[in-house]
Amino acid sequence: PQINPLHDRIFSKMPDSLDESINERAIREVLIAVWPWGQSNADVLLHGDYWLGNILMRDGRLLAIIDWEDAKVGNPLYDLGNARLEMLWSFGETAMHQFTKTYLAHMPALDTTRLPYWDLCTTLRPAGRLDDWAESPEQAQHWRQGIQWFVRQAVAAIKA
Repeated sequence: PQINPLHDRIFSKMPDSLDESINERAIREVLIAVWPWGQSNADVLLHGDYWLGNILMRDGRLLAIIDWEDAKVGNPLYDLGNARLEMLWSFGETAMHQFTKTYLAHMPALDTTRLPYWDLCTTLRPAGRLDDWAESPEQAQHWRQGIQWFVRQAVAAIKA
C-alpha cells in the first residue's frame, strides 16, 4: 500500500477524542493548514515502523531490518520522522540529532525542507495509545514529555 493519501489517514478519520496530553488538536491544525504539501522527494519503499527494535546490528554493522508488515511506498521522511521520535524516547535529544545527521549524510539528496511536518505526523501515530504501548505509567509520561518536546522543536522549525 501507499502512504498516500496521507490526508485520509490523518485528517479525514478524526478520532472521537483527541489526545490533548500531546496537543493533538494543535498538531492537526498545523498540518491541515499546509495540506497539500506537494512532493519534494521521490517515493521509496518505507519500512513503516522504523525504529531500533526492528534493526539488527553486529559489531556496529547493519545485519538486517526486520518486521516489514507495515511496509508501504511514500516519502522517505515518513520513516526518518518515526526513527527520530524513537531515538528521542530511547536515548534523548543529542542522540536523535546525531542519528539525523548520520542518516542524512548517507542520503545527501534527500530534501528535508518538510521534515518538521513529517515529525508532527509521526506524533499522531502514538496519539491516544501511549498508555497501551508503555510498560509503566512512568514510561508513558516519559514518552508524552518527549512528544511535547518533539512538537515544540518541529513548530519552531516551521516558524523559522
